[in-house]
Parts: sequence; structure tokens; C-alpha cells
Amino acid sequence: MKHNQRLLSAKEFAARYIRELIFTGEVDVDGKLSIAHLAEELGISRTPIRDALWQLESEGLVTISPRVGAFVRRLTPQEAIDIYRIKEAVEPLIAQWAATRGAVALRDHYYAQTLQLAVLAQDASLADYVGHVAACRASLLELADSPPSAEVLAVIDSRVRLLRYRQLLRREEVASSAEQHQRVAAAVRDGDAERARAEMAEHVRYTRLRVERSIDRASDSGLYWLDPEIMQDEHADDGDGARSGDTATAPVSSAVMT
Repeated sequence: MKHNQRLLSAKEFAARYIRELIFTGEVDVDGKLSIAHLAEELGISRTPIRDALWQLESEGLVTISPRVGAFVRRLTPQEAIDIYRIKEAVEPLIAQWAATRGAVALRDHYYAQTLQLAVLAQDASLADYVGHVAACRASLLELADSPPSAEVLAVIDSRVRLLRYRQLLRREEVASSAEQHQRVAAAVRDGDAERARAEMAEHVRYTRLRVERSIDRASDSGLYWLDPEIMQDEHADDGDGARSGDTATAPVSSAVMT
């Protein structure tokens, strides 16, 4: 076993498994999560399943109703917009600090990590791609060396990952996402703090505007705004990613940063 690997507790194992069910849409929105079924499927007792569900409730992914059960929670449009506003405020600073605080070798390693995203974008599963994005994000946070920023993002991390899965349902979006992660990483690698901040600010803002457009489309269709049918709409963008009354300058590659 590698030195940086550790065994998961039964609770952590269950929480990770249920998260993936929710992220990938294998459990319907508002769908009930059966403790008995999950315990049998995972081959563990019901107690760690219950503990995992309480953990997921604190992450905003599950709703628990006493004497009724646990259900997949709907992410509200306002909640999603707030999450991206928080990311817009915090993540550009993280990129800026990473460019100036991180050791050269660690910045080079982070950039090399993002290059792997382009490979994964070609033929890997979405779960593998999103997992590697999370690893790249962890490296960026380590470079920034800002515990308060890491703590802020940890609170919304699970909901961000849910949004990331939905934003990347189309294969072309995955390739664009990989390119944009590399643009941020290149600025960090070069130690260019202002460029790193600007790249990250543009990417997160652009994604937030795409989320707002998904919300608009859902209001017209009557579907849940994170429904795959909404998120995979081939007419999702009109070229600038902006809503009426709001403007955005898309990155050169017209890519999405998640």
C-alpha cells in the first residue's frame, strides 16, 4: 500500500458510495435511500450507513426526516448561484496565492497533473475525470497554503462536485474543462499571480452564468433544473454564456471551468 493511502472506515466507505450514486444520478432526485438495501449491497451493518447519511445531510446532499427516511435532496437554484458566487470570491485568491506561495517543484507538479486531464477527457469515465479534477484542486489548495480558504470550500465541496458532474455531462464540455484547468495551472506554474487570478475569475464566472442559463431553461420546461435533459441541452449556449442583462467574456477556448 502506498504511504499516502489509508483504509476507509465503514462510515467513510458508505458515504463515498452514496455520494457517487447521487453525483451520477443513479438515485432519483427526491428518491428514498434505503438503509437496509444499502447495508446489504455494501455488506456492512446499518449503523455506518446511518452515520454516513447524517454526514451527507451536513454536506447538503441528503434530507433526513425522522420516522420517514433519508432522501436525495434537491439543490435549489439560489443555492447553486450562491455557491458559485462564493467560488468567484474565493478561488481567484487561491490561484493568486498558489502562484506566489507554492514552491517551484510543487507548481510544476500541479501543472503536470492538469495535463493528465486532457488524456482523461478523451476516453475516461466522467467519474474518473471528476476525481482527477478533485486531486488537482487539492494540489492547488496546498500551494495556496490558506487554511481559511480551504475550510470555506470544504463546506460546499460535495455540492460543487454534484454541479460539476451535471455541467460535464456532454463530452465536449469535458475537453473544454481540461483545457481551462491547464490555463489556470500554467499561470500558477509561471508564478504569474495576476494572470492566475484573472484566469480563475473568468472561468468560475463563466460557469456560474451557464448555471443561470440552465435555471432559465428549466423554468420554461417545468423540469428540475439539474435534470440531465436540461444540462445536456445542445442549445445550452448562444456563444457567450450570458443571460440577458449580464455579459461575460468567454475564455478564448470557449471552455467551461468547473
